[in-house]
Amino acid sequence: MQALNCYMETWRRYRDFRGRSSRSAYWWTALVHAVVYVVLGGIFAAIFDLSSDQVGPEIIYGIAYILPSLALAVRRLHDVGRSGHWLWISLTGVGILVLLYWFVQPSSAQTNDMEDSPTQGGTATASSDTEPEPPQQTSDIIR
Repeated sequence: MQALNCYMETWRRYRDFRGRSSRSAYWWTALVHAVVYVVLGGIFAAIFDLSSDQVGPEIIYGIAYILPSLALAVRRLHDVGRSGHWLWISLTGVGILVLLYWFVQPSSAQTNDMEDSPTQGGTATASSDTEPEPPQQTSDIIR
């Protein structure tokens, strides 16, 4: 179920380019995305009798997934201590190998400029997204 939770979290945080995403969250999401894409392709190929070289409706899913995947990649780069601007090196072709290397690295323990705290196995959000704890005692409310 962790894989589906990570995948759904990516869709929920599709506009969140701040904070961190753990290595497991990134790779579980990548795996589920690949499975969904292949299954959609197979279903539509069977229904509409498409050959393997024809593009089916699963391409709409692929296009819709661009923004969530970019946000996830930026958060993953933040988790290893890099800026999200490093995604631009993927346009060189060779830069994809550098990004792949960073994506498989463990989480960075230090705080960097992109967020407030390191992640502990899941996803972390920026400090502005967290709510303060409610008061525990009546005297705390009065202060």
